[in-house]
Amino acid sequence: MLPTMVSWLDKVFSDGKLVPLALAIIAVVLLMSSVRRRLRQHEREVDRSSPQREPPRVTPKVHLRRDLESLIGELQELSRKISAQIDTRFAKLEASIRDADRRIAVLNRLTRQRAEERGEADAEPEDHDARHTVVYELADAGFSAVEIARDVGKTPGEVELILNLRRQTDAQSTAGDSPSAPSQEMHGE
Repeated sequence: MLPTMVSWLDKVFSDGKLVPLALAIIAVVLLMSSVRRRLRQHEREVDRSSPQREPPRVTPKVHLRRDLESLIGELQELSRKISAQIDTRFAKLEASIRDADRRIAVLNRLTRQRAEERGEADAEPEDHDARHTVVYELADAGFSAVEIARDVGKTPGEVELILNLRRQTDAQSTAGDSPSAPSQEMHGE
């Protein structure tokens, strides 16, 4: 039981995602224990100094309330900082993923060009236009038409046209399995 719990905690904290949250929880526990300790010491001092009268209960409550309010304020500030750090890291991660997708698309294009220079056969269908492969790859990677146009050096309208033509050919190829296939055969003859 203990080794599995230790390995689980090691796995969770090795990602670095929960470390700020764990530190916040530890800080809360330590602050609460110190407040509790101060209250106990204060009660003992009041009990020793005046055994005849009952200590006023209002002041410890006021101190406790102030301590708790300051603790809540500190926790809110800490949670805002942690949230900002998480948002920043998430934005950096998204930018890195987009950059990696662009590099993959460029690498695929260069690999295809190199294969064409060597005269190796390409495994793509014959009706596939090789000029549009970069546009297709970037669209498959999740980029918008404007981003693709900026990267490829075309207008957004051209990119949208290329993507729409691809959708039409895909729709026609799936419709080729339907009863409308004979009409397509007549166009081919």
